[in-house]
Amino acid sequence: MAAVSYNKPVIGHVGKILNAIPVVRPQDIVNHGTGKIFYDPTSPFEIKGQGTSFLSELGTRDFIIFGSNYKLHVARVISDTHLEITHAVQVKEEDLTWHNFKIAPHVDQTAVYDEVYHYLNNNECITIFPEGGSHDRSEMLPLKAGFAVMALGAMAENPNLDIKIVPVGLNYFHPDRFRSRAVVSFGQPISIDPKDVEKYKQGGKCKREAVTKLLDQSDEAFKTVTVNAPDFDTLMVVQAARRLYVPTTDTKPTIEQVVKLNSHFVSLWAKMKGDPRLIAIERKVKYYNDMLRFFGIRDHQVEKLDITPVKALVQLVKRLSKLIVMAGLGAPALISNLPLIWITSYISGKKQKHLRFFLYAEALAGSSVKIAGKDVLATWKVIVAAFAAPALYGIYAFIYLVYLVKRRPTLSHKAKIFRASIVWAIQPILHYLLMRLGDTGLDIYKSIRPLFLAIRNPEAGGIIRSMRKDLSQDISQFINEHAPELDLDYKSSSGKDDDVINPQSDDDHSLLSASVTTDDMPESYLVSTDGSVSFLDDSSSSEVTDSMYQVESILLEEDAI
Repeated sequence: MAAVSYNKPVIGHVGKILNAIPVVRPQDIVNHGTGKIFYDPTSPFEIKGQGTSFLSELGTRDFIIFGSNYKLHVARVISDTHLEITHAVQVKEEDLTWHNFKIAPHVDQTAVYDEVYHYLNNNECITIFPEGGSHDRSEMLPLKAGFAVMALGAMAENPNLDIKIVPVGLNYFHPDRFRSRAVVSFGQPISIDPKDVEKYKQGGKCKREAVTKLLDQSDEAFKTVTVNAPDFDTLMVVQAARRLYVPTTDTKPTIEQVVKLNSHFVSLWAKMKGDPRLIAIERKVKYYNDMLRFFGIRDHQVEKLDITPVKALVQLVKRLSKLIVMAGLGAPALISNLPLIWITSYISGKKQKHLRFFLYAEALAGSSVKIAGKDVLATWKVIVAAFAAPALYGIYAFIYLVYLVKRRPTLSHKAKIFRASIVWAIQPILHYLLMRLGDTGLDIYKSIRPLFLAIRNPEAGGIIRSMRKDLSQDISQFINEHAPELDLDYKSSSGKDDDVINPQSDDDHSLLSASVTTDDMPESYLVSTDGSVSFLDDSSSSEVTDSMYQVESILLEEDAI
C-alpha cells in the first residue's frame, strides 16, 4: 500500500487492519529543483543546468521530471550545472528549451523487501497489484518488476522456500456504479525455476534476465484471467461477437464463463486481424449498432419485436399502469434520498473533473495511467456515501426527535430518543427497498420503447430481427471454425431453425442480476468507421470493461475487463 495512503487517518487504519505493507513511492515525495535545465539531443546523455544545485539536490538513481512529463534517470552528478543520465529520451522540438524541473528521489525499498521476505518465510501470502496503479484502460499496464524481485529474492535468501505466483484477474462490471458486479478469476500457479534463482543470485545481467523471464511468464498468465483488447473499437466488436455467439446448450453462460469467452474472443481477433471475413463481420456489427441506435432499442430486446401491434398495445397499457403505481410508491423515499444522491454525484464528479484537468495538462502528479478517472469516481462515491448516508439519516432522525419534543411532551426522554434511534436505523432498510422497487420500475420502463416500435412500425422490427439472425449465424460460424484454437467449452448452433436463436429476454437479459439496476445503465457512445461519434444509450444490465470508455459493445449485457 502506498505509504502516503497508509499514513492517512481513515484509509490508513483500514490498511493496518489488513496488514498492509507501506511502500514509499518516488512520485509521492517529488520536490521542485532549483533553477532550470536544458536537454540537448546532440548530447543525449548530458543535462545542463542554469542556476541549479545538482550536487546538493540530486544523487545517483534519482529521477528528473520536466516538460511534458519527460523522465531522466540520473547516472552521475558532475557539478552543480552538469550531470549525466542513463538513457536518452525523445523530446519534442517545441520542448527543446530551458525548463523548470522536479526531482523524484531514489527510494531504498530494502525495508519493504525485508518485510515481504519475513511473511513468506512464515508461509504467509502476499497480495500485490503488479500494474502499480488503478486505471480504466482496455488492457493491462506493463507489469512492475517488484513482485518478481520479491519472489526471486525470497527464494535466493531461503532455498527451502517453494514460492508460487497465483495470477488473479479482477474483471469489473460498471466499476463506477453502486451494486455492480465483479468476477475474480484465479489462474494456474506459476512455479519459479531454480535455475532462474541461481541466475538472480549472480546479479548484474543474469539477475535482470531472471527477473525479465519471470515478468514475461507472469504477463502471459495474467492475460489468461483478464480481457485485454488493444483498443476500444476492437473491444466493442469483440463484445458484440460474444453477445451474438449462440451456444448449443440451452443454459446461459455464467459470468465467469462470459469473462473466459471474452478473453478467448480477444485472442482470436488479435490473431485473425486483417482477415476479410473478420473485417466483414466488424462492418456488419457496426451497421447493426447503428440500426439499434436509430430505433432506440437494445440487442436483448430485438426478439421482443416479434409481436402483433394489438398485443403490443395491451402490454404497453399494462406496463404503463404498473409504472405509474410504482412511481407513486417510490416517490417519497426517492425525494428523501435526493440529498444523498446529489452530494455523492457532485463530489465524486468534481474529483473526476479535477483529475481530468491534470490529465489533459499532462501534469498528473500521482498517476499517468488513467483515461477518464472512473476509478477515482467510484472511490469517492464509496467514501462520500459511507459518511453522507449515516449523516443524512441522522439529520432526519434529529428532525423527528425535535418533533417529538415539541408535539409529544408526555413521552419520556428515553422513549423519544429510542423512537428517533429506530427512525435512524430503519432508513437504510427503506433505502434498500426503494432501490429494489426502482430496479423493477427500470425494467418496465426500458421495455416500453420496443413496444412503441412494434405498434408504430412492425416491419422495422422484422428487419432488425432478420439482421440479428444473419449476423449471429455469421459470427457463430466464424467462431466455430476456430473453436479448437479457442478451447471453447461448447460450440454454437448457427444455421439451425429460428427457434434455436434465443437472445435473452427483457425479463431475463442480465447475466449479472435478475433485474436491471441504475448502476447497470451507462450512457455510452459508439465510434463509427468514419470516426464520427454517435451516442448510444446502453442501459442494459451489462458487464463492461469500463462504462466510461469511448466505445462499448452494442447494447451488450457483458463488457468485462
